[in-house]
Amino acid sequence: MDTIEIKAHAKINLYLDVTGRRADGYHDILSVMHEIPQADVIRCSLSDKISLTCSQPQIPVDGRNIAYRCAVRFFEETGIKGGVAIDIEKHIPCEAGMGGGSTDGAAVLRALDALYDTRLTTEKLAEIGAVAGADIPFCVYGGTALCEGIGERITPLPPLSTDYMFCMVQGADRISTAQAYTRIDALKNHSRLSRDELMRDYSAGRLHFYNIFENCIPENSDVNRIKEIFSKYGVKSL
Repeated sequence: MDTIEIKAHAKINLYLDVTGRRADGYHDILSVMHEIPQADVIRCSLSDKISLTCSQPQIPVDGRNIAYRCAVRFFEETGIKGGVAIDIEKHIPCEAGMGGGSTDGAAVLRALDALYDTRLTTEKLAEIGAVAGADIPFCVYGGTALCEGIGERITPLPPLSTDYMFCMVQGADRISTAQAYTRIDALKNHSRLSRDELMRDYSAGRLHFYNIFENCIPENSDVNRIKEIFSKYGVKSL
């Protein structure tokens, strides 16, 4: 096999809390992440070097790209002297909190494992990817999971009931991850569930839809206008 095509599925956070800032500058989280059907298409082919192309010209195709960094990490970790030509067909919006870059990186790791027949475990692929991005371990596992630490500690959860339907809407406003976490650090108090409460209620079929980053949205943001429209129709916003 010289070429492989993989769908890289987006994710949403059903519950997301930032529980603290670590000495290394990263933040600990408590989150329930859920894979959704929307996906990028990743095509990987054997090559003698690492290269990357993308259908969206504004996305970097060098070491700034998470998928590229995951390929570098794979070859460093396995010691294989090889390469890969990566092509990303984007369908997941950028800066939307849907893990677009991370899921691409996870797909590249799965593709390389297949192309080079390394037969690495899911746990090992997640470990390799965690260095390149905190959401990558979940994207390697997929499904639904409780994510802790900086996102690298994964506890798979039973799938959601089919009673839920999700509508994804993205406004024109943009905020970087760094800006968002700076605003989180400035928060004094906010509602918080313990891990045990979250797990107990999820097991009982009671979902807590919460995202701490909603506390950091400017009043005139597109997000608030979208939430107002949703609320008129009884739709719960995440």
